[in-house]
This record gives sequence, C-alpha cells and structure tokens, in this order.
Amino acid sequence: MSMEYRHTIVDAHPKSVLCVQFNPIRREIYTGSEDGVIRVWESETGKLINSLTEHAGWITALLFSKELKLLFSASIDGLLVVWGKIPQKIKTNSPIYSLAYNSRRQQVLAGCNKKVRVFQVNSNDDAVHGGQLNNEILERKSVCNKEHTDIVSCIVSCEGRFYSAGYDRKIIIYDSTHHGTLKVTVANVIYNAHDAAISCMVYGKDADNSWLITGSFDRTVKLWSLDGNLLQKFDGFSDTITSLCYVVPTQTLWITANSPIPIVYDPRSGVNVSDFVKTDTGEFHQTNGPFSFKQLLFVAEVNEVVGITNRRSVTIWKYNPFASCTVLSGHVDVVECLTFTAKEPLLIFSGGGDGTIRKWERLQLNTFMYSQEPLTLPKEEKREEEIITNSYSKNSEERRRLQAALHRRVNAKLDMWKRTANEDEFALASTLSSDGQHEKQLELMSGAAVAAYKRKEMQMKGGSRQQMIAPERKKLSILASKPGVISLIYYEELDFLISGYEDSKIYVWGYNEEAVKFVPNEENVEMDVNLEGGGMGNDSVTNRVAGMTLKYVLQDHKEAVTALACFNNGGSHWLLTTGWDRRLCIWDIKHGVLHDVFRNNFGISGKEELAADGIILSIEYCDERGEFAYASADKLVYIRRFTPKGDEMQLLAVLQGHEAEVTQIKWNKYQKQWVTGSEDRTIRIWPAEGIPCLKVINNDGPVTALCIDNLNGCIVTGSQDRCIRVFDQEKKDEVVQKNLGHNEEIRAIIHIAARNQFRSSMERKVAVDPKRNEKYQDIKRSKLGQRRTTTKTSQIAHNGSIFSDTDEMLPTFSELNPLIMPKLLSKQIYTKENANSESQDHSHGAAEQYKLEDELKLTLNDLETALGIDKFGAKRKLKSK
Repeated sequence: MSMEYRHTIVDAHPKSVLCVQFNPIRREIYTGSEDGVIRVWESETGKLINSLTEHAGWITALLFSKELKLLFSASIDGLLVVWGKIPQKIKTNSPIYSLAYNSRRQQVLAGCNKKVRVFQVNSNDDAVHGGQLNNEILERKSVCNKEHTDIVSCIVSCEGRFYSAGYDRKIIIYDSTHHGTLKVTVANVIYNAHDAAISCMVYGKDADNSWLITGSFDRTVKLWSLDGNLLQKFDGFSDTITSLCYVVPTQTLWITANSPIPIVYDPRSGVNVSDFVKTDTGEFHQTNGPFSFKQLLFVAEVNEVVGITNRRSVTIWKYNPFASCTVLSGHVDVVECLTFTAKEPLLIFSGGGDGTIRKWERLQLNTFMYSQEPLTLPKEEKREEEIITNSYSKNSEERRRLQAALHRRVNAKLDMWKRTANEDEFALASTLSSDGQHEKQLELMSGAAVAAYKRKEMQMKGGSRQQMIAPERKKLSILASKPGVISLIYYEELDFLISGYEDSKIYVWGYNEEAVKFVPNEENVEMDVNLEGGGMGNDSVTNRVAGMTLKYVLQDHKEAVTALACFNNGGSHWLLTTGWDRRLCIWDIKHGVLHDVFRNNFGISGKEELAADGIILSIEYCDERGEFAYASADKLVYIRRFTPKGDEMQLLAVLQGHEAEVTQIKWNKYQKQWVTGSEDRTIRIWPAEGIPCLKVINNDGPVTALCIDNLNGCIVTGSQDRCIRVFDQEKKDEVVQKNLGHNEEIRAIIHIAARNQFRSSMERKVAVDPKRNEKYQDIKRSKLGQRRTTTKTSQIAHNGSIFSDTDEMLPTFSELNPLIMPKLLSKQIYTKENANSESQDHSHGAAEQYKLEDELKLTLNDLETALGIDKFGAKRKLKSK
C-alpha cells in the first residue's frame, strides 16, 4: 500500500508509552512514558540516542515546533519543560494533559484540568533559538481560560485560531490577540458535542475542505467545520476512540479504537475503506498478549505515520508514492490479465486462473472503493479430469496439455496442504506463546503430542480441522474445474469484451440489448464526457448500465489462446487470435464466425497453418500501415500484411536479434516504430518496415510486460525483478521513472490516459496506485502467474535485487532459470525437441516416449501418495526409520 510499514521499535519503555512526537529536522522520534522519561530514537534505524529525565510523573504530552526547533514536554507533575540548550522549567501547579503551538501568534497552548493556559514565546531572537543562557524561551506569565469544567484532553491550532475539547464534552473555539497584551477570547462553544468525554481531536484539510475531527468515549467520530458546524458522524466502532490521524498524501483518516490495526476512513464520503486500503502487516503484530494501537501521529514533512501500541512498541509507516493506494479483492486465484474501456463510465476488467472475469467500476463516493460484477461462464461438464489420465500421446501439443493439467492438479493440492499446515502452525503458535516459552515447548513436544494438542484446541474453539479446510478445498475444486483466463481485450467500436482461455476457447461478451429497453430515454440520461479522444454516443452509456452477457463462443484453436487483436479493416470488424498452437485465426467478430485461418503455401506439408516455430505470446495490429506483428518463443518477431484471406498474409519482415523468447510486441504510434521486449533483458526498437534494429535498451531484468504511454510515447516495461521502468526516447532512452514497490512479478502493463493512476494485479487482487508523474500519468499493470503455466502458484520469497548494467553479454533467462525436477511438473514452453518433434522418426522416439510415460505415472502416483499422508504421519514415518 501507499503507506508502507517500515519497522517497529520494540520495548521502547519499561512502562506504557503515552505520547509521541517527531523531529523532522533531525529525523528523531520522541516518546514519553509512565516512567517519567522521554526517550529519543533514530527514526531510520530505531536506535536509542538519548533519554531526558526532568519530569517526576507520567509524560502526558509532547510537542515539537519546527519553527522554534524545540521540544516541549508536559507531565502530571504540573511541569512544562522547554528543551533548549538549557531546559526551561515552568511550574503550573496542576497536571497538563495536552499541548499545541500557534505558529501565527507564537503561543504555546496547554490543556489542564478545567482550564487552558496560553504562554507567549519570548520575542528575543536569541531566546527563541536558545542562544542566550539568561534568556528564556517562554514567558512565565500565562493567560488562563476557565470555560471548561473538566480535563482538557486535546488542543488543536489551525489557521490562526485554536480549539480545545475535553471530558466535559465541549468544543471551544478561541481567538487570541496578534499583538499587544496577551489575551484569549472565546469565539464559540459547542456544548454536548459528543455523548461522552472527547478523547482526541485533529485538524484535516484537502484541496476543497478543512475539518476539525473529534473522537470520543461514545465510540463515534465527528467531522466539524472550522466554525463549529457538524458535517458528518462515523459510528460503529467497538471501543473508545483513542487517537485520530489525518494522512495528507492519501487524504484518509486513520482511527484507533483499541484495534490491532488502524481503521481507515475516507473523510469526504464517510465510508470505511479499510478493506481497500490495507495498513496491516504481520511484522508488527506481537503474540505475547492482546495487541492494539493507542495513538497515531502524522508527520507531514517526511510523510510518515508513527504509532504507539499497548505493548510499549513504536511502529513507523512511510508514504511510498510508487505503491498502490487501494486493493481490489475478489479473485480466488492469480490475476492473469487486465483491460479497460476508454469511454465513460470507465470500466476495468480482470481475469485470472480462477476462470472468472470481474468488472470493476469506481464508486462516486471516493477514489478507493470499486464495485465489482463477476462474468461467469455457463456451467459445463468437467473436462479437466479427462485430461488428467495416465495416458501418453505422441503429439507434442497433447503432451503439453497433459503436463499443464497435471501441473494444475498437483499445485492445487500442494497449495491446500501448505495452507492447512500454515494455519495449524499459526494456531498452535498463538496458543503456546502465552506461556512465554513457545520455541522450547515446540522442540520438546513430539509430533503425536502436537497433533493431539491441536485437535484439542480446535475442538475447544468449536470447530474441527476438517471444518477449517473445507471452504479451501471447495475453492480448489472449483479452480481445478475451470480453465483460466490468460488474455483479455476490450473492443470499443462494438463494446465487446473478448477473452482467451486456457482450454483454447474464446468468449465474446457484449452488453444486454434487451435490458436497454428498460433504461430511461437517452434525453434523460446525463453524461459528462471529457476525454481527449472526443465524445461518445449515448448508446455506450445505456448499454453499460444494462450489464454484460455472453454473445459468442469461438472454437477453432487447439491450445491456449494467449494473444488477441481486434480492429476495423475495410469496413469490417476482424479479430485475430493466436496462442500455443501457433495458428492465426481470422474471425468476423461482429457475427461471431470463423472467416479464415492463416496458411503458408510455401510451408512444409502438414505445417501450413503454423505461423511460427514457437508458441506465439503477443500480437499487435498497426492500423496506420494495415499490418500486424506477433512475437514468438522462437526468439523472432514476424510482421505480416493483414488481409481477410489467410493464404495472402504476406510476410514483410522477420525481426531477429533477441537471445531469448520475445514476450511482447507493441506499435509506438508517436515514433512510428515497433518495440519488442524479451526475456534476454533487452528492449529493441525497430523501424516501421521492420529491419534493421535501430536501438537496444538494457532493461536490467527479463521483460514480461510492455506498453506505450498514450500521452507521449514513452516505453513502459514490467519485469521479473518486480520493477516497472519508464524509458523516454527524447532523453536518450533514460529511465525517467522506476517503481520498486512490488513484491511479485509484473506480467502486463496497460496505460490509461483518462486517469492519473497506476493499476496492478497481484495474487488474487488488483491494486490501484496513485499518480506518479505529470508526464507519466496513468499506468495499469498486471502481474500474471506463469504465462504458459496458468495455474495457481505458491508464494516464493524474493530478494528484490535489481540486475545492474554491465558491458558483458548477459546470460539468457533459460540459463538463469533451469527447469527443476521433476520436469513434468512444469508446463513445457518451447524446446528444439518440441519444435522438431513432428519431423522426427516416430520409431526412433518410441523408447523415449515409453520412458516419459512411466516417469509421468510414477510422478503422479508419488505425489498422490505424499499428499494423502497426514502431516503428522510424516513424523511417525521418521520414527519408524
């Protein structure tokens, strides 16, 4: 997320931490505790720098003034300390509970019991900066206001005024004199602002609004105008509101109500967006007792949030402008592909390994929440089990299908097994940790004892282990029966959503025309269209209100469909599709029929329909030239002239130069060039005619995704090293932007000119990232699972390293990532043996085929047996040995 967890200072004090402040100049954190000590910490490392011990009681309030470059502290001992070169101590003879600084009036405000004290900063410049020993920072004489009738728990200063609130449920607005005699006047009093004592108050502001936000013991949060008018009320909290924090970069309100994680609200819409804006991470949770946050502080100068917990720890979040600002959850498997509509209302479509396409639309309430609608296929009989049989085919395509199905089944079972093991281990660890001897007890307990202990704990909690994993098994069984979505495009002219599936089918979705009859007349439909591409017809709006239905099912491919291109040529709407079977199919998309198939009249007999020597991974159509290009795993890119007749698609050029399979091909309409990306960690620029290669750009990582910026023609790449790079050709292909905030491989990038946001897909989620740069605006990226192995993969820990530029020849992706045993568990992509298998003598390969068949059977049987063993049975097996 955009507010990323950095680190935690554990056991900051021997007693509870009550308050926190931040010094943005020295990058230091100040914490005050019940032990009467103020500790100074280095923000980046969490190292203890100093301890300040002038107070004799609880430290109730800390204040750092960046204008004065001074720290102020207050305690229940009634002492106000100014930490200059020589600390200035002011006795107030009553506990101080809150502090604030009025920068316009240069006044320090202190909230006490039943009164507010105002101290004027000494006007002497040397005193202000603590330069003279005989001068004091604050004038000891103060002005009191006794409008409150109970403890003043919070004070806020903003826009020349200051506000106080307390246990008497009042909010008081003050005006103070700018010059002359120090005087404080009450401008307004809000009685009974809450139903219980007010515990916290904060000032929030965005481009259009300014608020005073209060939290109370009545478990509600209220938004007030600066004049004291109630604007909104947030309720539904489970405990007392202990702290409020307005985070300026994300324009969100963080709330703590004795909760284990901060609760995030959008103050403009008043909606809880915690499910879309994640602040949680297991790294700051502690297991030795209840865990909750007590106070939060936002530091605008460094865009950090500092939180203190009931476990005496200090947690730091930092704003990452290259991270996502919201997460869209809904998929139960990896998200494979994304596409969007250029017209309003702007819709986002995501598809993945779960076989479901989801339509997302941002709600009008705020920029964080999206509505979703799944597009599900008609129910069909399960075909996956027919593929997963211990049979062997001499056909290489059939072998790939067999291996893919086997891989999918085994990974599903392994994933369920690992998840169950992790859940059981976490449950056991959470229970044993209360004794303080977690690790020792785990070492001493035998496998049978651990199993019995866990079963007992599950029964005590009212559920068995089988009940816990039943929903997960159900999900996995669904995944095993549905083919994954591996390609997705949206065709604007016909408002068609076209998806390519792992089972070789192509589904075409359109808007429900019958439902349009029930939509109000177009004259009554208000539209706000402000796109660079011009306006749009009313039909699109009414259609999109109606929803989508399945129009056609196109079936002619023999393998997974990995690439789609739809366009208008000669007044007709054509769809070009290709994939693992290396065939190019031409469809009349308007009528949903196959028009023709590419045929190479000069090809080898039996291979006339093969458009490349390796599986085809990407395809792009150039409308200006009437040509299309496709990238293949044979390290080549082919450019052909488009014609509806499959045997007349003239080969214009073959782009050769990449040292590994070419994963992406795009047309740059601004530079009139072809752009290719490969797993050899390079981007190559080609002229419109195709050859020769104009430029080679080092990408530092295998290129798995590529797109062209629709605003200025910049090249945007996504890599296996989890980095997004933006190259500007006007700046000699300099990397003008990097995004290192991902923890998963990036597999597709889409640029949207209508919004200034990034969008990325992660494991089962779609992340929405904020605007990065005025020039490089809205990039949408998607991390797929393995492109050809469209199965759910287990999570792997990455080291996050970036490959450096070198003058030496970089190794290929295949050399760096050799196949792991057993080989049959990885879906075969492309090898020379596969490319030439059909031309080999079948008699020569008979022995090898039977050997592979036996290996496949043994692998499946061994894995089935291993997965069927109870986890604690493994322990018994070791004992028997």
